[in-house]
Amino acid sequence: MAGNNSVQTRYFVNAPVDFFFIGGASFILFAFLLLFYTNSRTPEVITAAVMLSWAINWPHFSMSTYRLYQSKSNIKQYPITAYVIPFVVLGGVALSFSFPDIVAPYFVKLFMLWSPYHFSGQTLGITFIYAMRSGIKLSNLERNVVTSFVLGTYFLSTIRAETSREGYTFYGVQYPSMQIPHWIANIAEYAMWAAFIAFIAMIIYWSYRNRRILPLMVILPAATQYLWFVQSVYMPSFQEFVPMLHSLQYILIAWGIQLKEKMDVRQIAPSKKYVVTETTRWFVINFIGGIILFYLLPKAGVALGYTSLFSIAIVYAAIQIHHFFVDGVIWKLKNKTVSHPLMMTFEELTVPRRVQPATT
Repeated sequence: MAGNNSVQTRYFVNAPVDFFFIGGASFILFAFLLLFYTNSRTPEVITAAVMLSWAINWPHFSMSTYRLYQSKSNIKQYPITAYVIPFVVLGGVALSFSFPDIVAPYFVKLFMLWSPYHFSGQTLGITFIYAMRSGIKLSNLERNVVTSFVLGTYFLSTIRAETSREGYTFYGVQYPSMQIPHWIANIAEYAMWAAFIAFIAMIIYWSYRNRRILPLMVILPAATQYLWFVQSVYMPSFQEFVPMLHSLQYILIAWGIQLKEKMDVRQIAPSKKYVVTETTRWFVINFIGGIILFYLLPKAGVALGYTSLFSIAIVYAAIQIHHFFVDGVIWKLKNKTVSHPLMMTFEELTVPRRVQPATT
């Protein structure tokens, strides 16, 4: 029975659903594009990515903001993030609009450097969540090996991008490159492959020592990030979907915590009807929130006389920088209000517990 409970607890919903959200969708899409489509960013690919952003990527940003501000206790617990950070980010927006040629490029640059690091933090968090759910306590060395590999993919992709001599453009905003020498990128690649070898060795050694294979769900997040950051260099059409795929991971975790916390606070008995109703309500709220953030807010810049592209660039960067700050506090595993809901299962939320008959 212990083994069955362990397998049951490992997944938020079940093996196929968790696998799909955490990384399976990435590998399926990559294989599809590799086998049946061009590797270029065609108009069709860009259109598909934009449409999916409305349904997946944009709501995921709203979900973190909603989680912070939906209860007074969260706001009281993180007052700086709730009250101060929004004004700090708004200050960056105001300066970017006031000095579009001086401040705006570096505001966008901050977002571009922070975003993949944020992805890496989520990858590590999900890895350790599934280790915890699988009853696995990774040693400090094992955690360091996983961290080295995940951050290795981040540094490699970032340094590669920073070797450009021309810089890049984000919705019309030209932002600079650090112009890092190519030999440093080569060193970063060697370091990433060394970390990859150590990661594989750790998996093999752990499996040998414990007489069982390290669960796939513990390995999948890091493997998925490798696909996003390293392998996707050779598949630009796939890169267009990476933010959406990152958001897909986030939605599964955020959904589980939202349901578990609300049912615990309100002492709601497990119910499929309630889960469906609350899931629908939560997603509709955040779907609308995403539209407000990414569709309506940029129109404020246009109303002030700026071009649509410039306004989109600054507002998009601001939303995501704020998201990075919020995520940095509301999902901390050391917080018991987070770590306990992270152990929820779909069955726990939907199947009423059987009352044991009293014995005399």
